[in-house]
Amino acid sequence: MQIKHKNNTGQFFSVIIPTLNEEKYLPKILKSLANQTYRDFELILIDGHSIDGTIKVFDKFKDKFPKALALESEKRNVSYQRNLGGKKASGEYLVFLDADVDVCETFLEEIHLAAVKQNFILATTWIMPDSNKPIDRLMLTLANLNLELAKVINKPFTGGYNTIVKRDFFLRLKGFREDLFVSEDHDFAIRASKVGVLPVILKEPYVIWSLRRFRSEGHLEVFRKYAKASVHTLLHGPITKALFDYPMGGHAHIKKKKRLDLTKLNTYFSAMRKLEDKIVKLLEE
Repeated sequence: MQIKHKNNTGQFFSVIIPTLNEEKYLPKILKSLANQTYRDFELILIDGHSIDGTIKVFDKFKDKFPKALALESEKRNVSYQRNLGGKKASGEYLVFLDADVDVCETFLEEIHLAAVKQNFILATTWIMPDSNKPIDRLMLTLANLNLELAKVINKPFTGGYNTIVKRDFFLRLKGFREDLFVSEDHDFAIRASKVGVLPVILKEPYVIWSLRRFRSEGHLEVFRKYAKASVHTLLHGPITKALFDYPMGGHAHIKKKKRLDLTKLNTYFSAMRKLEDKIVKLLEE
């Protein structure tokens, strides 16, 4: 399948970011996108009725982009939000990113060069962790190798946090399935492969992937969830029912401060006051 360059009715890229309560995490990716060396792109933010300052953050950055648009989604559903962005986009290529990832300032320039040279329809990149911990680096190295292996066994994967796809093809494939609980990105790549489109996997530029879910839920717990989802997808197909708790939104990964339990403290002070009264009485005798 061949693609043509270039779309004369819009930008080369439409960068689409679904959001839900991402006030804390959104500024990093917006700053990186605002500083891109390649400027032929538009930014589309699809918000799922955030109750924090997500839209205010966007408003602070929007004038730094060649073109920027924020839309409110009727549903809090990551696939629905991405699909809405794809329909509103004017770019030749759609670049789906999550609100908590980060990229280098030449990200779009390097993606553009790869698209022109390789004439790809669907692509993704390797990922690197947002920390320097050896365990995190090892974990994502294995994830990158798994990305390559999945393509070899004809079960390709492109993360929704970093999917680059020709807009016409995305619409032809009807985007991400909105009825899936998780792994809608894996499902999209598999459906693409069934019509002869395999993803190109770029080692560079990479996306800096947030490990916030691992930090908030624990590495073993998240591994367990991902393993369960992968096995289900490979053996039984798309996941249409909830297999485990998997909340969307930045608020789900902000560690809440534990409230101080004053019950025991009040009991202690009460006992101390009684002891003090007894001591005073003894001294007065």
